[in-house]
Amino acid sequence: MREKKIKAQATVEFTFAMVAIMFLIYGMVMVFRWAGMDLASRRVTQDLSLISNSGPMGQLNALGGTILPMDAVYHGGITNEDGP
Repeated sequence: MREKKIKAQATVEFTFAMVAIMFLIYGMVMVFRWAGMDLASRRVTQDLSLISNSGPMGQLNALGGTILPMDAVYHGGITNEDGP
């Protein structure tokens, strides 16, 4: 009788563990599906914004404002100390 109880307990524990694992797998699939759909919608939005603007300058300036010059020259010291 005791061995029969142990087998039944193992079966019940296995069933509960499999249900929990299946919920985890389902959750992971849904998260990856959501992330993929989000990336796809972002890509479509970006492609539409690039197509709707005309020319390379319109593609570089996605916000539609004026293009500001880039100040890429560093005028400070490397160590941020005052001196030569």
